[in-house]
Amino acid sequence: MRGFVTSRLNGALTIIVGLILLVFPWFGLWTLSAILGLILIIAGIGLLILGALTYGSSKGAAVAFLILGLLGLIAGVGIFGDVGAFAAVAGLALYISGAILIIAGFVHLFKPRTRFSRAVGVVGILLGVIYIILGSYATDPRDLSILMGVWLIIAGITSLWIHSG
Repeated sequence: MRGFVTSRLNGALTIIVGLILLVFPWFGLWTLSAILGLILIIAGIGLLILGALTYGSSKGAAVAFLILGLLGLIAGVGIFGDVGAFAAVAGLALYISGAILIIAGFVHLFKPRTRFSRAVGVVGILLGVIYIILGSYATDPRDLSILMGVWLIIAGITSLWIHSG
C-alpha cells in the first residue's frame, strides 16, 4: 500500500512540475538551474575535501579529486540561476547522448548477428538521431521548457497509469 501511495504521489508531482515548466517556463528553468548549480557546488566542495583527505595516501587520486572538485565548483557557479547556461548544458548532453546512441547502433549492426542485434542497432540509430534533433531545440530555453514540461507530464501520466491497477 505504501508503494502505491508513493508512486501516485511521484506521478502527481511529476505532472505538476511539468505544468509549471509549461506555464512558467523561465521560473521553472531558473529553479532547475539553481538546483543543478547547487548540487554541483556541493559535489565540488565534497570532492575538494576528499582530495585534501586523500593526499596522504594517494597523491594521484587526490589530484584527480581536486581537479574534479574545481570543475564541479566552476560548473555549479556558472549554471546556478543561469537559464541560458542550463539550456546549453542540456543541449550538449542530448548531442553527446545522441552521438553515443548512433555509434552503439552501428556497432550492433556490424557485430556478429544475434537474435535482436539488427533491431537494437536500428533503434539505437533512430533514437540517436531523435536525441540530436531534440538537442538542437534544447539549446533555446523556451523550447527546452516545452520539451521538459511535455516529457514530465507524459512521465507522470505513465507513472499514474502503470500503478493504477
